[in-house]
Amino acid sequence: MTQGYAYDHAWALERRRLAGLEGALDPGTKRHLTALGVGRGSRCAEIGAGGGSIAFWLADQVAPEGTVLATDLDVTFLAARTSIRRGLQVLRHDITAEDLPGGFDLVHARWLVEWLADRRGALRRMASGLRPGGVLLIEEPDFVTIYDAAEPIALRRAVRAAMAHLETISPIHVEYGRQAMSDLIAIGLVDVQAEGRCPIVRGGDPLAADFLRLTLEKFRDPVLAHGGVSTDEFDQAVAALQDPRCTVMTPMTVAAWGRRR
Repeated sequence: MTQGYAYDHAWALERRRLAGLEGALDPGTKRHLTALGVGRGSRCAEIGAGGGSIAFWLADQVAPEGTVLATDLDVTFLAARTSIRRGLQVLRHDITAEDLPGGFDLVHARWLVEWLADRRGALRRMASGLRPGGVLLIEEPDFVTIYDAAEPIALRRAVRAAMAHLETISPIHVEYGRQAMSDLIAIGLVDVQAEGRCPIVRGGDPLAADFLRLTLEKFRDPVLAHGGVSTDEFDQAVAALQDPRCTVMTPMTVAAWGRRR
């Protein structure tokens, strides 16, 4: 991931938390990547590859002639599975400080740029790794959907409190999704487009019961210590995320993409 990232890979539940997010976001990501022309022979880079689900899928799509470079600050979750994917290279890399190799047909990052203090600087590094005509696709969350529509209200309040806490301990911008398109334009990409998607799930779905629940639980103590949310409200929020009778609004993910001149 990146410097300032609050969910380190050493946390015992982090792989489970990421799996909940992957299960919800991977189908949409794969549709975008396929529509953008990823296929046999493509040369791709996956920045902040995390648990690796998209990096491994990309390696299957571009085989046997193509290659995939999967980068992260912590490659623990990636390295164990690299040997079973032809053409997949794993690199410990900091996109905020280090340039990428050049000549990629596509560079992709998901739920990463929101965490960076210098977002446009990182985007410029990603774009510089593209060949002329190559595509940069970023997918970034905007918590406005869950802020304004999540039920019960206790869930809304708990998420707001947890995200506010995150913003005090890291550079994260939890409503970055709506700015992703303008940032791609600002760094000089052309043919820039964007769209949002927002899964609505039942409590107990991995996106709710694993990703959102563990996202909250990681910061239970500091959130409750701050005093903006009561223990009862926090517990109601966690219970709703695990209750199949509840319908859970989730953060919107904005996919934005453009081409290098």
